[in-house]
Parts: sequence; C-alpha cells; structure tokens
Amino acid sequence: MFNLRLITFCALAAFSWIAGVAANDFAGASSYFLYTLSASDRSAVLDAMQSANMKLLRIFITQVAAGAKGSSATAVNDLETVAVGQYDDTILGMIDTLASEAHSRDIKLVIAMHDRYALGCWTTDAYVAKYNLPATNCVTGVPDSSIFYTNSDAIADYDNRLEHILNYQSPNFGVPWSQLSDAIFAFEVENEAMGHMNVVAPTWWCDRATTIRNVLGSYGIQISTGGGTDISLSLQSQFYICSDLQILAIHDYDLDTSYIASYLNPAKTQALASGQRIIYEEFGAEGSTKQSDIQSVTSFLSSTGVPWMYWEVLLPGGGSANYEVWTDEASWSTLQSESLSTNQQAGEFAWPEIN
Repeated sequence: MFNLRLITFCALAAFSWIAGVAANDFAGASSYFLYTLSASDRSAVLDAMQSANMKLLRIFITQVAAGAKGSSATAVNDLETVAVGQYDDTILGMIDTLASEAHSRDIKLVIAMHDRYALGCWTTDAYVAKYNLPATNCVTGVPDSSIFYTNSDAIADYDNRLEHILNYQSPNFGVPWSQLSDAIFAFEVENEAMGHMNVVAPTWWCDRATTIRNVLGSYGIQISTGGGTDISLSLQSQFYICSDLQILAIHDYDLDTSYIASYLNPAKTQALASGQRIIYEEFGAEGSTKQSDIQSVTSFLSSTGVPWMYWEVLLPGGGSANYEVWTDEASWSTLQSESLSTNQQAGEFAWPEIN
C-alpha cells in the first residue's frame, strides 16, 4: 500500500541529516529484562522513566531466570529454547506487551536480538549445544565463541532468527515488528558481539545489518551495532563504512570524562561524515561515588550533544553496591534531573524518530 506518511517521514529525516539540522538531545536507560517483571513493577519503572522524560528503553531477547537481580521477574526461555530454529514466541509476546506499555508513555524500545553472553557465559543457549561451543561461568573467563560468528551454518541459523523476530506479528499493534516504528526505535545486531574476543569476523556486523535491512525496508526503524565491550571496540573503523549500520552504540564503564572525550569528539565528526549517528548506550556507576560519578558523566555527555542511556533502571535497584538504580536512592534523582536537562540541550545529530 502506498504510504504517504511514511514517505514524508523518510524524506524529512533524510533532509534533516543532509542539512545538518540537529534536534534536541535525549536520554534513556536499559532495563534488559523488564518485560519479565510483574505488571505493577513494569508500570513503576516505566512511570519513573517517563517522569525523567527518558525516550528509549533497551532490552534483550534472552533467557531470564525467575527473580533475576532480586526482582519480580518471571522465568522465560529464549526464543530458541529446545533447538536452534525451533521458535517459542512466548518471550516476543512479553516484549510486545512491554512495547505497548512503553508506547503509551512516549518511550520506544531498543531491542538487542541476542546476547553474546548467552553463548556459554552467563547463560547457555541452543547455539552452544548445536555448535559445541565452550562454556564458562563468566567469572573466571569469557568463552571463545568464534564458531558462532564464522561457521556458515551458524550464520545462516542466526539470520533465520533475525528474520523470525522481524516478521513477528504484534498482538498489540497488529503489524509485524519490522513495521512497528511507532514503538520500536532500533534493532541491535547483538549485544556486544564478539565481546572479550579478538575480532574474528569483521564483516559479521554489517552482513547481519543487511539481513535486518532487507526485512525492514524503509519503515523507519534503525539498526544499531549493539555496542562493544569498551569505547574503542564500539567505534571500529569497519562500522563507518557500512551504510546499513545507522547507529553506533558505545559501551564503556570507564567514567573518566577526559578518556571519553578523547574517543567521542573525533567519532562525532566521523559519524556525521558517514551519515551515521552515535548513542552512548551503556555505562554505569557503583560504590561510594556512584551518585557523583553519574552526575559527572551524564552532565558531560549532555554537553557533547550525544544521547545517553544508563545501565540500568530496575526495581528494586541495588543501592550503592550495584549499577542498578531505583527511585529510593539518591542516584535516581541525579539521573532524573540530568535526563530532563539533557532534553533541553541541542543535540549533535538529528533524531526525527524521537523529537
């Protein structure tokens, strides 16, 4: 069907980037298994984010244990539980409900299609069994999952997973997820792909992004890298030459703003030149300086014009000992005020999907 609204949206978005017209900045947060929490707890987290005018919520499609991180989480299996290619859409239905709840609060989802650490690290999924991948407890070391990224059969299996997710018919919105730009901001190739490994398949990110793009078409949902284990790996040179990777997601827990600036300032220039955008997607603070560290980093990022997302907002939170933040600790008031302030700042990039 001819969609004038979509054509107009895409034309305006393209014009804003070409003309260099940047909109206001914004903030968001991860709460990667929020869809598993009780309805009341989901509402509480979303209401808190709305009160801070946070625009994006990042979640993963991955197995979650009951009571994860002391929360009200209900256990849910990964999309591929019994075997690779055998899909249980229970988890997608839960995420779709969350998408509807977030949409009513003007919050869009960033969806990581898979978690690198499910490959025999924090959890063990069906790919580990099929491809005989090594497994660790993720404390003594992260396993070498190279086969997942290099074996042609594993790559084909993963592409099938991506396509299944994108073609999932939303019960709440009545369209496939690939068309759900009203509620989904971006799909991420994988959370921290090849994390804690030497890069083993340099074109893997771009090839998977092309798989996603072929299904998405021009419906306005973005494709993100999914970040790296630190800022340098989040900004690999190969990403800038892949037109299907539209969002370069930065992850890093080093809170030294001089260090962040040394990478971020040149990256902004390069991203603008290549027609891409950057989100400082994952960082967190803990310990006795948690609140002041959050204040320092969020204030700095706001000054750069690059959107940021905190790891993570979760009920019941974790106090000073954990990266999780909830509204009963002082760090939340800092996150809230900094998010509200960020929304008033001029951004480095245009965000027609947000503003």
